[in-house]
Amino acid sequence: MPTARRVLTRFVAPAAAALLATLAATPAASAAPAVTAAEICDNICVDGVRAATHEGYDRVVFDLGTGALPQVGVTESTSPAYGMPSGETKNLAITGSSYLFAYFHPARSGDYTDTNPVVKPFALPTVKGVQFLYEQHSQPAFGITLDGPVSRYNVFTLTAPNRVVIDIYR
Repeated sequence: MPTARRVLTRFVAPAAAALLATLAATPAASAAPAVTAAEICDNICVDGVRAATHEGYDRVVFDLGTGALPQVGVTESTSPAYGMPSGETKNLAITGSSYLFAYFHPARSGDYTDTNPVVKPFALPTVKGVQFLYEQHSQPAFGITLDGPVSRYNVFTLTAPNRVVIDIYR
């Protein structure tokens, strides 16, 4: 038994202590944020879209990367049809009773479709969904499906972080 105790004291105990020290250090190292490749766009990138309801209006927010804010054009329609750059006519995937089409220039969709669904449904009083349509000549296009007519909408940009906001009033 004394030999076993010596082996334990001399070899196993230091190895166990080293293993415990390594295990104790692992959580601190894994707590650091993961390093991801930075998205590179020659113009500002559209990184994502989200929406929420507020009293009297729904808000659609397009999250942007770094760079100069784009100009934003928005058109209203009672039809889900939109024209592709090829000349083909398509319809938005989510149907409603009215629609807004938003165009950002100059901007890029970057990895938008890799990190976001092309069609993103929302169950809000007015906003039913947002769909990425296409990007041509640094001008990404999005369709917003609405339930009910648009009484009015307001488009503006914000910084820190960069974003385009569209408030749609009921």
